Amino acid sequence: MYQYYLSLEQMVYQASIVEQDWNRFVERTRVKHVQQGTYLIETGEPVNHAYFCSEGLFRLFYTLADGREYNVGFSPEDDYVTSYGAMVQGQPSTFTIEAMEDSVVIEIPYDVLKELMDTSHMWERFVRKSVERLYIRKEERERELLYLSAKERYQAFLLKYPGLDKRIAQYHIASYIGVSPVSLSRLLRSDPH
Repeated sequence: MYQYYLSLEQMVYQASIVEQDWNRFVERTRVKHVQQGTYLIETGEPVNHAYFCSEGLFRLFYTLADGREYNVGFSPEDDYVTSYGAMVQGQPSTFTIEAMEDSVVIEIPYDVLKELMDTSHMWERFVRKSVERLYIRKEERERELLYLSAKERYQAFLLKYPGLDKRIAQYHIASYIGVSPVSLSRLLRSDPH
């Protein structure tokens, strides 16, 4: 079970978190196996945990009033996944997070995270850096949707998520870059990278 903590442990030690604080973290979190197609968080649910993806892949998506799904992000291995705003504000999630593959996460209770940040400056710094990465990713995504062509958005997707185009269906990529599956197929036929 400890092998699922290894990549997170490397990140934590780079942040100079002492072994005692790391051990407290491991004792108060748990490894959770998530089957493909399972929702980790659903729209409308309260969010009390953050997750670190040790294995597998998740997609974050909104469901529109007409039932269409709109992918806003993906979280592969060595990435965090949660509805951060909902967790911090104590609000229900406005989007759903689904396992796209059989996955393994480290489930981190928000109250444990808050306690660690309150008692350790290094944990506070580590979490701040993680949140900064999420915020930068969100800003980049907004800029891409506003300023880039469909082809440029596809190229940005390939750079941001190397190899993901081989792991997920094209219609998920199309949803993420804001085009129809037919338009993406046409784009790929005319310029296969």
